[in-house]
Amino acid sequence: MSVFAWLLLLLGGALAGTLAGMLGIGGGLIIVPLLLFLLPLLGVAQALVIKMAVATSLATIVMTTFSSARSHYSHGQVSWFWVRRIAPGLMLGAALGAWLATLISAIWLQRIFAVVLLVLALRMLIPQRGGEPITDVSKRLMFAITTAMGSVSGMVGIGGGSMTVPLLQRLRVPIRQAIAVSAVGSLSIGISAVLAFIVLGQQLDDNLGLSGYVHVPAWLIISLTSMACAPLGVRLTQRIPVRRLQQGFAVFLSLVALNIFIG
Repeated sequence: MSVFAWLLLLLGGALAGTLAGMLGIGGGLIIVPLLLFLLPLLGVAQALVIKMAVATSLATIVMTTFSSARSHYSHGQVSWFWVRRIAPGLMLGAALGAWLATLISAIWLQRIFAVVLLVLALRMLIPQRGGEPITDVSKRLMFAITTAMGSVSGMVGIGGGSMTVPLLQRLRVPIRQAIAVSAVGSLSIGISAVLAFIVLGQQLDDNLGLSGYVHVPAWLIISLTSMACAPLGVRLTQRIPVRRLQQGFAVFLSLVALNIFIG
């Protein structure tokens, strides 16, 4: 692995970890595009690049969101009421999404990821409602919604926070608490989807340092800096307007999505 690739993986991990702590996302919105660029340079066949990028992204999300969730918990922001409402559906959906990702052609999976980026970018720009939290939502409805969200996350390699936070805000959960709960939800997605990708990719040649569809060297390098920077992102949420960050990040996502479409 070249020094250039090492540096990009380290920097990508640092950015993903910081954003994970700040916005409650798993970091996959940064990591997947980074791996789409780097994995071919690391000797991965083009047909496997998008699937391996998704699986490796989710593996790093496990590490990043564990660090982020632990930091949010230390700040007293994690609501276990909402964790119990979202985690089961997210985990089931993530495993289903991982399975679907192995069946869809690489080009279509890449296009789906780009569409998801654009949708999430637009969603970040829509103001959220305030007021008291709505706690009497049907458990079956929440399970159906979170299963669908988990499926998208597992299929395109994102932690789900970019969907979970808006959902919780729509239920009028305070933004910092929504981010904290989303971090725990993203950890649930990562664990479930990664286990599925490891099992589903057992037939792959492991000469590149693979565990199923997970590229282990890339996972280790990204995780190193993402875990270190996640607590920094948590601290920053206490100091800067999250709304401004969301707006800037939405523009960034739109540019990445357009680049994927063009590429």
